[in-house]
Amino acid sequence: MTAVVKLSVIVAVQYAEDNLSDIIASLDPGQHPGVEFIFCYTRADPQTPEHLPALDNMVALEAPVGSLIPHLWAHGIRSAKGEMVAVTTAHVIPASDWMDILLKMTLTDYPGMGGVIANDPSASYRDWAIYLMRYIAFSPPTDKKIVDEVAADNALYHRKALLEHHDLLDSGFWEPSFHARFRGKGQHLLLDPRLLVIHRNQYSCSQFFFQRYAHGRAFGLARAVQLSKTKRRVLIVLSPFLPAIFLGKIVSSVFEQGLYTSHLFRSFPWLIWFLFGWGIGEARGYLDSLKNDMEKNS
Repeated sequence: MTAVVKLSVIVAVQYAEDNLSDIIASLDPGQHPGVEFIFCYTRADPQTPEHLPALDNMVALEAPVGSLIPHLWAHGIRSAKGEMVAVTTAHVIPASDWMDILLKMTLTDYPGMGGVIANDPSASYRDWAIYLMRYIAFSPPTDKKIVDEVAADNALYHRKALLEHHDLLDSGFWEPSFHARFRGKGQHLLLDPRLLVIHRNQYSCSQFFFQRYAHGRAFGLARAVQLSKTKRRVLIVLSPFLPAIFLGKIVSSVFEQGLYTSHLFRSFPWLIWFLFGWGIGEARGYLDSLKNDMEKNS
C-alpha cells in the first residue's frame, strides 16, 4: 500500500459469497496496489476471507452477527484509509471499467456521486422483484445529471463528508439520511451512467423478506424520532396500506422507465411479498419507538 491512499473500496457481503470470485476478478486488486479493498462480512458469510487474494491492499473485516448492509458499510467507512470511499455490495458485479472510472473521479463540486445498476439478464422472477423494488430509479439508460439521491450499492463519496455526520454513522450508513444532510447544506450529488454495476441477486426469498423487514423496522425507528406520538399511532393504524402505496410508486416508475413492464407483471407475487415485509417492519419500528418512550417515562 502507498503512504497516501486516495481510494478505499468497501464491499458489504451479506449472503452473497458466491459472487465474490467475479467481483474480485472485476476489481482486479493486484493491478491497483494504491487502492484499499475492504470486504465487510458477518458469520453468515464465513468463507469471505478465503475468497480474498493474499495482497497487502486486501482487508477482511468481520462485523457483529446480525449486522445489516448499512452497518457493514459504516464499519468499512470508519476503518478506511482512503480520501474517497466507494461503496457497493456483493449482490452486484462491477463492470470491467468500474475501477478506471472511479480513479478518474475528483468530485470537486459534490460530496458524492453514484452510477447506474442494471439487472442480470438471467434473473429469475424473484430477482426481478428485488431489482424493481430497489433499483428501478437508478436503472439505465439515463443521462449524467445532478440529483438528490443515488444508490449506495454503486456510489463514491468523500470520506470526510461522511465522517462529519458521526451521529448518523453510529447507526449505520443509511445513505438517504446522509443525502438529506447534504441537501440541508445546499449540496447535491452527481449521477454518472458510466459507472455501472450488474445486479446478480444471491438472497433467498426468506433472506430478502427478513432483510426488508429489518430495513423497514430501522426506517420506522429513525423516522419516529421526528414524529409526535399521535402521528406514530396514526402511522401504525395506516401501516397495512404501506405495501400498496409503495407498489404504486414502483409501478409508476417502471412504466415511466418503459423497459421492464413485462418483468413487473411476472414478478408481481414476489414484489407484493417483499413489500409486505417492509410494511410490517416499518410498523414494528413505530411500535418500538412508542415502547421505548414508555420505558423512559416509567
